[in-house]
Amino acid sequence: MNRTLPEIFSDILTYNGSLVEQTDDGALEVIAPQHVSGLLGISEHARLCFSYDAVGGDAIYASYGSDLFKALAGLFEDRGRCSVARFEASPLNIRKLIKTIPGEFSFSNAIFRFNRTEIKDVRYLMLYLKYTALSDEKHEGILPVLINCMTMSIMHLTKDADEIMEGLKVINVPYSGAPTGFINEQEGIKLYKSAYSAADQMIRGRLKDFIRSLERRLNRDTKRVYEYYETLREETLRAIERKREGPEDGADKLRDKLNVIETERKWKIQDLIAKYALNVQIEPVAAVAIETQVPVFWISIKRRLASREFPVTYNPVVRQFDDLPCESCFYPRGHYYVCDDNLHIVCNSCFSVCSLCGKRYCKACYKDICPKCKR
Repeated sequence: MNRTLPEIFSDILTYNGSLVEQTDDGALEVIAPQHVSGLLGISEHARLCFSYDAVGGDAIYASYGSDLFKALAGLFEDRGRCSVARFEASPLNIRKLIKTIPGEFSFSNAIFRFNRTEIKDVRYLMLYLKYTALSDEKHEGILPVLINCMTMSIMHLTKDADEIMEGLKVINVPYSGAPTGFINEQEGIKLYKSAYSAADQMIRGRLKDFIRSLERRLNRDTKRVYEYYETLREETLRAIERKREGPEDGADKLRDKLNVIETERKWKIQDLIAKYALNVQIEPVAAVAIETQVPVFWISIKRRLASREFPVTYNPVVRQFDDLPCESCFYPRGHYYVCDDNLHIVCNSCFSVCSLCGKRYCKACYKDICPKCKR
């Protein structure tokens, strides 16, 4: 339901202990507590107007973009940043879900078998991330993600976030003031690092058209710079050729000019690369920890002679199996692989082939350094 700005002001001020009455001309007569008036920078008895033409006398302009509208955010402090909720899941047909597991998951270099199942409380974290993508242009947006705190599977929520919120029952818990007030510190750090790693790739996918545009403009401008300095270089070479019959110092100056041209060309191209480079900044805006009962299916993953047990979960919040995580980038792309050293589950992008020696290696184990050639 759409609400007018005066109605929103009235609700917020009333919630914070003010007495509010709307007048016939659309203004608000407000009697505010001392802490509210001090925070907003108004007197305890104030008249708020929402039309600039109506401002006069002691009336305060309170429309969008006004100082009072900006100060209103101070009344919220950190409320709403973190909360805990319960999701009551509908009964599920466990036997039917077990039968679908072989078709839901697969590995390119390993096999697995189903071991056992159990119903247990699992916590999900619905995290709203604000991103700012900076280059020669600026792009901003909100990215909601859903994280399985047990398996570290991360899902990009597109149209489901509002629907999920409607099905939650909020649990009142004291807010600690920390970014992960409802999660222990070690788990919180791990979750946020994983979420940031996945979100960076999700954001770049969302901005793929913009990134293509950056690459086109970079290639276009680099070509222009190269052609411009190549023209100067060719003119200088012709001048050197003409100077062969003349004094040697004249030719030396032209050769020095050639070096200057090449240096300037490199600088210009580096400036272009810096201009069109994409810098993505991510910060958490709000988080909701969702507690719910989840069927957990334990599978045994076998790679050569080694094996590892791993939980596969059916997510009742979005009514589908959670994807297997990539334990390197947490945003799996392509097929899944299992590494030999630690049996990490990694995606095709993180089980890459070394360009020098041709060995496949796990980036969860070795990051970006090949263990064979050390490069």
